[in-house]
Amino acid sequence: MCDAAKAGDWQGVEDGFRELTDPALHQKAISLVGRLLDRAVVEEAASADPTSALAGTLLAWRLVDDGWEIRTGAWGQHVSQEQWQGFHEHLHRAEQILIQVTARHPGYTSAWTERLHTARGLSLGQTEARRRYGKIVPHFFPAQQAMVQQLCPKWGGSFEAMHAFAVECTKASAPGSVNGAVVALAHVEHLLLVIRDESSRAGVAYMKRAQVQQELHWAAEHSVLNPAFEPAPDWVGAHSAFAMAFSMADNFSAAAKHYDALVTGGNLADQRPWEYLGEDYVDEFVSLRELAFKKGSRP
Repeated sequence: MCDAAKAGDWQGVEDGFRELTDPALHQKAISLVGRLLDRAVVEEAASADPTSALAGTLLAWRLVDDGWEIRTGAWGQHVSQEQWQGFHEHLHRAEQILIQVTARHPGYTSAWTERLHTARGLSLGQTEARRRYGKIVPHFFPAQQAMVQQLCPKWGGSFEAMHAFAVECTKASAPGSVNGAVVALAHVEHLLLVIRDESSRAGVAYMKRAQVQQELHWAAEHSVLNPAFEPAPDWVGAHSAFAMAFSMADNFSAAAKHYDALVTGGNLADQRPWEYLGEDYVDEFVSLRELAFKKGSRP
């Protein structure tokens, strides 16, 4: 399917997606293929068949991604009016496409997940975001990731709501599932805001709090460190979230377990949340991994 996307072979892309029955794999493929396909190919496919859920969702994904390229990941006060305008134009168009997709295909999980992203970017509010989340299959990790963002104070939520949601997702999930990683992601989001509003030292102090560390250990042991754990489509992102969260607290012995899982699983890592570390996030990831293995010892 990736080869078909690179070659601009829409039929090959469609054939590949027909074989994906797992919603999590489907969502992974949407983001992967969305990056590889030339936008003109997706535009043409969506125009040729306006009723295609796949073409519409891929085009919407690409519009959102291109919109974020315009906006950049800078804090809101550092985004120009021109950037905001370009961002909103892309998201408004994506939203209109997704409204049509979900109206025709109400059970299309990937489209509803993208509608969480447009809801956040267009500031449609917490109530609307929760309504959309309710349309998605239970325990869907990509949607939970999106909701952690939505419930964060920087998008109109609160720390209390964000952490409560993450804990609720973990408690409701099966032992050995990846869902516990939303707890780590919530604490990383909290860390970033403390750094922004106070200092890096204050951020590290927050991550070192006993309650934070206890919650991270609990979530990790319920999910990716549980004996029932088996690699699922989002397992790399889940271990990455815990590795970063523990690293930010200088808890290298705990972080080393997650780095080791990523190495033994194929020397892997997910872009998120490492991209929060800046343009050189790959080098930062490698340095933190080496530090964890050195100070915390590799299992």
